[in-house]
Amino acid sequence: MDKLLCILALNVEYDDNCSYRRILLISIILMATVFVFVLFSFVNAVFLHNYIVASLDAIAALVSIYAIYNLKKYNNVPLAAKLATFNLMFFFLTFIYLNGASHFSLIWTIFLPIFAILTNGKRIGLYFSILFYAVLFTMAYSAIEVWNNGTWLIQDWLRLVVASSMLTFVIYMNESALEASDIKLAEIRENEKAHLKELKSISITDQLTGLYNRRYYNEMLPKLISLAKRKEHYITFFILDIDFFKNYNDHYGHLKGDGTLIKVAHAIRDYIHRGDDFVFRLGGEEFAGVILSDDSNKTHKWISSLCEVIENLKIEHADSNISEYVTASIGVATISHEKNKDMDTLYHFADEALYLAKNGGRNRMNLSDQSA
Repeated sequence: MDKLLCILALNVEYDDNCSYRRILLISIILMATVFVFVLFSFVNAVFLHNYIVASLDAIAALVSIYAIYNLKKYNNVPLAAKLATFNLMFFFLTFIYLNGASHFSLIWTIFLPIFAILTNGKRIGLYFSILFYAVLFTMAYSAIEVWNNGTWLIQDWLRLVVASSMLTFVIYMNESALEASDIKLAEIRENEKAHLKELKSISITDQLTGLYNRRYYNEMLPKLISLAKRKEHYITFFILDIDFFKNYNDHYGHLKGDGTLIKVAHAIRDYIHRGDDFVFRLGGEEFAGVILSDDSNKTHKWISSLCEVIENLKIEHADSNISEYVTASIGVATISHEKNKDMDTLYHFADEALYLAKNGGRNRMNLSDQSA
C-alpha cells in the first residue's frame, strides 16, 4: 500500500502530512481526469458525434497531462492544483452550458468545491468555489423555464444554490479543521523534537559546568579512536586536576568552589574548541580532554599552556601551597593510529602522568613515557 501511494503521489517531495495529503489528492484526481476526459472525448466524438464537447474534453485531458508533468518535474504543487482546478471549472461550466439541466448534468458540479478546497487549501479553494458558483448560479438562473423545455424552475434553482452552498461550507469547515489539526500536530512534533534534544543534552552534559559528562565520555571515546585511525592521526588524552581543591572548598565554601569549577571548565572549553576535540568533566575537580592531531609535539605544547591559562584566571586561592591563585596539574598520554591500544590503557597512562605531575610540584603538565 505504501509503495502504491508513493507511485500515486508521483514521488513528489513533501514537508508535512497536510502537504502529502494534498499532493496525493491532486495526483489521483489529475490521473482520473485524464482518463475520464479521454474517455468522454472518445465517446462524444465516435458515438455521439458531438465534436465540440469532444474537443473540450480533449483540451481538458491535455491540461491535466501538463499539470501532472509540471508536478512531477518541478515539484510545483500550487501551480498543479490551480491548473487542475481551472481545468475542471472550465470543463464543468462549458458542459453545463451545452447540456443544460438534462440527464442530471448539474450533479457534476458538486465535485468542484471538494476538489478546489482540498487541493488548494481552504482560502484559495473557497475563492475558486465562489467564482465557479457565481458563474454557475447566474447561468442556471438565466435558464429558468428554458432548460429542458421549461421544466427547470425557480425551485430547482434554489435547491441547487442551497445544496451547493451547504456542501461548500461543510468542505471548507472540514478542511479548516484538518489544517488546524495538521498545524497542531506539527507543533507537537516540533516540541517533542526540542524536548528530546533537551533531554539528550541533559543526559550527556554535566549540569554544573556544561561540559560533556562521563557518560558521553564513555560513548565518544571508541568513536574518536576509530576517527583517529581513519585520519591517520595521533590521539592525545589528558586528565586535568585542580590543585589543592579540597583546601579551596574548606577555605571558601562549596558554593564558591562550584563557581570556580565553572570558570575553569569554561576556560578549558574555550581553549580547546576544534571540531574533533572534546573536553569532559570526569567528576569532582577532575577534567579530561581528547585531541586528534597529525603533530603530537605541537599538541603537547598546546596542552601544557593550559596550566598558564588557568592560573591567569587569577582566582584567589589562599590555601594553595604553590600559588596565590588556582592552578592545575595535567597528565598527558598520546598514541599513534598505528598502535592498537584501547582507551582504558590510554587513561591509565594519562593518570600515571598526572600523578607524576602532582608529585613533581603541581601546576605543570607531565607527558607519559608510554606516549608515541
